[in-house]
Amino acid sequence: MTTPVRALSPASPLRRSLLAAAGASALGLALPRGVRAQSAGPLRIALLTSLSGPFASLGESMRAGLELLIAESGGQMGGRPVQLLVEDDHGKPDEAVRKVRKLLSQDRADVLCGIISAAVALAVRDIVSDAQVPTFVSNASANALAREAASPLIFRPTKTSWMLGHTAARWAHEHIAQQGGITLASDYAAGREYVGDFVSTYEGQGGKLSRPMWTPLGTTDFAPLLMNIAAAQPAFLYAFLPGADAVRFLQQVRDFRLQDKLRILGPGALFDQEDVLPAAGDAGLGGINTFHQSPGAPAAAGFVAAYQKVRGRLPGEASTSGYATGQVIRAALEAVDGDVARKDALKARLLEATVDTAFGPMRFDARNNQAILDIYVNDVRRGPDGKPLNTIVHTFEGVRDPGPAA
Repeated sequence: MTTPVRALSPASPLRRSLLAAAGASALGLALPRGVRAQSAGPLRIALLTSLSGPFASLGESMRAGLELLIAESGGQMGGRPVQLLVEDDHGKPDEAVRKVRKLLSQDRADVLCGIISAAVALAVRDIVSDAQVPTFVSNASANALAREAASPLIFRPTKTSWMLGHTAARWAHEHIAQQGGITLASDYAAGREYVGDFVSTYEGQGGKLSRPMWTPLGTTDFAPLLMNIAAAQPAFLYAFLPGADAVRFLQQVRDFRLQDKLRILGPGALFDQEDVLPAAGDAGLGGINTFHQSPGAPAAAGFVAAYQKVRGRLPGEASTSGYATGQVIRAALEAVDGDVARKDALKARLLEATVDTAFGPMRFDARNNQAILDIYVNDVRRGPDGKPLNTIVHTFEGVRDPGPAA
């Protein structure tokens, strides 16, 4: 069943914003030029995310970020009131396919966004492409979506695996060690891709790595792996473990008294500011990650303050992705006065000019509709409040995925 935005209390910021927008319309107050498009009815934006399963916390954060953007937009985009439809894909491709078909045929969604799992993104790719529904992939990082699976109306306002693995390898080779490192990752598509991209770039620079280590998604006991890592005494460990797996791993590294002996780096998900560091606590200190998101990024300042006010915590990737995706959708809809049928004009707006987002000014690559992003090197240090904070120590500017020719 399609669920609208979660039940809202009378005091919630989103409810107040939506009621204010509705009141302005009813009273005939002056609204932007695009308000004429309201006669076409509400704009149905469908969020496909994971609200149960291994990525549930990320899904909730993503929804919160998008809801905040809609509230700040007065409950409308392109002059049309927004109706947010939310579906849980459970992190499973088969379930996602079923939900997307329902959103498109029964709920008649005008725009689709979200998607945390790379496997889900690839599973629904042909469905949304055939339907020619503007789709915005908010989190899934599969390289294929910027390469052989790129599609004319699928935009990705987030990173690819390569963008993070490549920059981490450059940083490790130049600033940590040119040999003696090892890799560890959850044994599924995203883990394989992140490690593959890191290894390719690192070895392409002449670096040498030991044999990779893999662990099942959902691992609870990392003791056998940590004993092997301790015995190897690597120069560094490049790791990818998502969500709760990352929390357990970092805590067990500390429990094995390896935190001060093991240099750990990875994609930002390993040290996510919202969904990992608060749970891992001091076990996250000293970690290095390459990420397109950081709470200290200048472009994120306004969003960070607003998100803290609403949810009482710093945002991480998923919440920032939800918010930034909303900013991109809003910019596209404003360019066509809310008329989603004007697909060529909508696409042209995104390809011809930057969009100001919480990730920074965002450009899209005309070859594949993939965002070109600054990638930050974050060092997890103590923040002003004494808690672990991703702190920018370097920026790789304007990182572009190799694209279809890769």
